[in-house]
Amino acid sequence: MSGGVIYTETLVHSAPEQFVGEAPYQLVIVTLDSSGRKITGRMSPPDRVSIGDHVDFDHDRNGTPYFRSSAA
Repeated sequence: MSGGVIYTETLVHSAPEQFVGEAPYQLVIVTLDSSGRKITGRMSPPDRVSIGDHVDFDHDRNGTPYFRSSAA
């Protein structure tokens, strides 16, 4: 997986119990450059993005893809 464009995003303040210590965190849906498919993931802190921003795949943690801003 390489990267893509932010399709939509939200900032989670009230997280499920297992993620309370990580809140607030940004959830994103990314349209992948390679296939056009959409995938849900999280932004690697401290990066924050907006709809239309380009991102790169950063790492996978427990099956969840994390992205970082391409602007960095």
